[in-house]
Amino acid sequence: MTAATGAERLRDGSCHFQRSRLIWMIAITFGMIVLGWVTLWPSTIPYNYLGIFGTFLNYLVKNHHKWVCYGFWVSWLIHVVEAFYGVKLCQSKGITDPAVQFHWFIQTLLFGYASFGLLVSYKPSAKKQH
Repeated sequence: MTAATGAERLRDGSCHFQRSRLIWMIAITFGMIVLGWVTLWPSTIPYNYLGIFGTFLNYLVKNHHKWVCYGFWVSWLIHVVEAFYGVKLCQSKGITDPAVQFHWFIQTLLFGYASFGLLVSYKPSAKKQH
């Protein structure tokens, strides 16, 4: 058996990668940064300069900080589990290139279901029978 060329590997799906939509990447990054800030450094947030959003964050910190902390750590746990399962899913869908699997892992770790959902919905083309 000969080594597959780049074009053949793209056709057979072993190098399939799809970037998450930019809007989801921005929204999730913003949300995780705010959640981390509220969880880890709530005293440094300039609540007065953030208008109604600052009032809401201040309310969460003063009345529900424990639950915000749980939400932060659970969301990271979910992202980590999705990322590792994403690598397993890559293998089961025929995405065998380690660099591409690493791309899926990092993207899913950072953006969660915005990436994982793309991988779940990916349907590899049927293998040709010789």
